Amino acid sequence: MKLVTAKLAFVVVAAATILTGCTGTTFNKDKTCSTDYLLVPAISVSAALGACDSQNATNKH
Repeated sequence: MKLVTAKLAFVVVAAATILTGCTGTTFNKDKTCSTDYLLVPAISVSAALGACDSQNATNKH
């Protein structure tokens, strides 16, 4: 039982280490807005929701 628990703990720590190494931030051209992502920028939740698009629209007025 202890061996299974140790293996599971190792897998969890390894997965967390890999995922935290694959995060980042992207900025728009004028650096007024940024979005964070996990793994690849294409699957960023905030970018998919248009976080920077709405801010850029309000800054143009």
